[in-house]
Amino acid sequence: MRRKGYDAERSLVRKLRSLGFRAVRIPSSAPSSEPLPDVFATMNDGILAIEVKASNEDRIYFRSSQVRKLFEFLDMFIPYKRKAALLAGKFPYKWVFKMVEEVGDYIIRRDDESSIHLEYIFKD
Repeated sequence: MRRKGYDAERSLVRKLRSLGFRAVRIPSSAPSSEPLPDVFATMNDGILAIEVKASNEDRIYFRSSQVRKLFEFLDMFIPYKRKAALLAGKFPYKWVFKMVEEVGDYIIRRDDESSIHLEYIFKD
């Protein structure tokens, strides 16, 4: 299970870089009290904090504590004018991206459509 998440994070970083983002995966072997996303990326005056999960099931759950860390991370980057917290669900042959505006529990389903298209975010 951990390997699947690692592979999804690396795949997302490659995808973001191909779209012109500067992106890195933040390796974290265990949940910590530090507000670190799985992946973060910048482009122009924008920054993304992304929680990534992969599953072969029909849905992926994101706990409010994971979402809170995204917003805490983004709060540290005052110079960036545009900030976005993103949930990324990797299913076989499909990514689903959901931009979140507030802390809460979220579910991404395999048949959901993305609420954001990475190729258009932060483009002027």
